[in-house]
This record gives sequence, structure tokens and C-alpha cells, in this order.
Amino acid sequence: MSRYFLLFLLNLPFVLMGLLSAVTQYKLGRSTKKHAISLISLWVIILVGLSLTEPIYSWLFANNLTVSEPLSLFDVIQITAIVIVFYIANRSIAKVAMLEKRVQDLHQELSIKLSKK
Repeated sequence: MSRYFLLFLLNLPFVLMGLLSAVTQYKLGRSTKKHAISLISLWVIILVGLSLTEPIYSWLFANNLTVSEPLSLFDVIQITAIVIVFYIANRSIAKVAMLEKRVQDLHQELSIKLSKK
């Protein structure tokens, strides 16, 4: 199995979960249309970049823009870890935004109850 294909397969679930998460957050009304489009665009760019890794490397090597070795197994693991960390960061940001909204709603409700007394 090619290392480039392995890289694509290892990262595909996280990219798909990121896309699904962005769409779900928009459908549930937890994010704006602009934010959802930017997240979907970002995940699609990552997916396209992962799928074009081998042609990009071949082009760089053919034009003498790189003299490094082809993709190693360590590089595959490292790139996968970066995508996973990016996915976790996006999920954390969404959870923090949801908690912030919840605290704001609770604060508003508490202020209303205290003002009635």
C-alpha cells in the first residue's frame, strides 16, 4: 500500500467528521452560515490537499524545488496527528461557544429573577 494512500485513509474519517460537524452545527443553529461555509471550505481544502499529496510532491521533485526523500511513515503519522489535533481544536471551540451561550442564558435568567424580587 502506498504511503500517500495510507495518509489519505488515516485522515479521511477525521475530515469527514469535521465536515459533518460543521453541517450539523449549522443545521442546529449553533453557528452562522458564514462560519459553516468557512469551516466546510477549510475541511474540503484539507481533503483536496491530502488527495493531491503525491502529485504535488512529484511536481516539486521534478522541478528541483525539493530534494527530500519521499513521504516517510513518520511523516504520515505526523500529518495525521496534525489533522487530529485540528479536529479536536475545532470541536473544543464549538463546545466552549455552546457553554458560553448557556452561561449567558443562565445569567440572564438569574438577573430577571433577581430583578423581580
